Amino acid sequence: MTDEERFDEILGELGELMLDLGDLSSRVMLIGGQVLALESRQRGGTGVISIETDTGIVVERGFSYEPDLLFDLDGADFMAERLPDVLKQRGYARTREFRWSKTLPGGQMDVDLFRPEDVEPDELPTRMTPLPDARVALRRSHPVVLVEGKPPRILLPDAVGFLTMKERAKREQRPDKTKDSFDMFAYVKLVGTQTVRASLQQAGEVGQALRDRLLSLFWNTEAPGPRDVIAYAASLEKEEQALLAQAAVDLFAEL
Repeated sequence: MTDEERFDEILGELGELMLDLGDLSSRVMLIGGQVLALESRQRGGTGVISIETDTGIVVERGFSYEPDLLFDLDGADFMAERLPDVLKQRGYARTREFRWSKTLPGGQMDVDLFRPEDVEPDELPTRMTPLPDARVALRRSHPVVLVEGKPPRILLPDAVGFLTMKERAKREQRPDKTKDSFDMFAYVKLVGTQTVRASLQQAGEVGQALRDRLLSLFWNTEAPGPRDVIAYAASLEKEEQALLAQAAVDLFAEL
């Protein structure tokens, strides 16, 4: 099974899960790296997470195989009670406190569950990781298909929602890791600065504060953002790495 076939297998299973969740699926948002994958597919890509600069430099992070699902629920949501039963019926088992896993022909599929911080854990039918920026992410969304030509759809966050979660992850949760900066660069490159700028403006003070933090992260070629991006470009010559770092700076300067 190729990497792309494995990715298709996971999207297909995720689609079947959404169908079995019924009305509850309308309260589920996909977050994390697979947002990039589906945004890529909406634009004719394969779903691989990659960057191509205007000078033709291509850097890839590969496919994302682990769906992260944010549930827009509250304690009185009767639909949520079905979630553990549906997961078990589809062959999933809890493998970590907030993770359910299932064995597919191509390997294990892990699904991580998230909730807004203001929802009490004892009011939910199963444990979920509290997400500080959940309400920002849920504020604006758009549906996309998981498998071309087939139902169902799943919600994706807008630019402010996605970038807010990734920027906080880099700043507070994984400051020494490189993938969050790479994902932010890939997202802005993929959806375009015009779309991101419009989302930032719509978000008012929240958007302005996010823009300031992004510019701080990518303010010059020695800043953490560009250095994280070129960490994925070890095979490039030093001159190409320098061009890639500058491309990251120039992109965020357009916001």
